[in-house]
Order: sequence, then C-alpha cells, then structure tokens
Amino acid sequence: MDITALREEITSIDDQIIRLIGTRQQIAAQIARFKYSQGAPIRDEGRRREVLDRAFNRAVEEKIDPSSVRKIVEILIEMSEERQHECMGEGNLP
Repeated sequence: MDITALREEITSIDDQIIRLIGTRQQIAAQIARFKYSQGAPIRDEGRRREVLDRAFNRAVEEKIDPSSVRKIVEILIEMSEERQHECMGEGNLP
C-alpha cells in the first residue's frame, strides 16, 4: 500500500470519527431532555469519572497512550455538557 492509499484510509477514519461525534451530540440532547424531566443537573461527576476511567482502561488494553485518550474523552464530555446546556437554554425541551 502506498502513502496516498494510507492517507485516504486515515481520511475515511477521520470522517467516521466526526460522524460518531455528531451522533454522540444528538444523544447528549436526548439526555438533556431526560435530565430536564427529572430535575437532574447536567454535570454528573460519578458518570464523568466512570466514562473517563473506562476510556483510560480501554486505551491501555489497546496499547494507546491512555493520557491522550483521556484528554480526548474529556473534550467529548465537555462538548456533551455544552450541548445539554444549549438544549435547556434554547427552549428545545418539551
């Protein structure tokens, strides 16, 4: 395989990651609706810790730098929390 083909593979993977982030954001909006209906706060420290620990451990299993993976997942969590704030603030909830 030449470098062009490898780069095309990376581009394809990047596109998949972006689509998955979009899906994650859509689910975050659904979670906002649930939290709103239950009167629950947006930030859930226990869940946050659980998600970060799981990501860290999965990265170790996959032999990927766990600190970097943790940072990426922290960004994803922050994006989800921001999306939930947007949903609650825009009146997009029932």
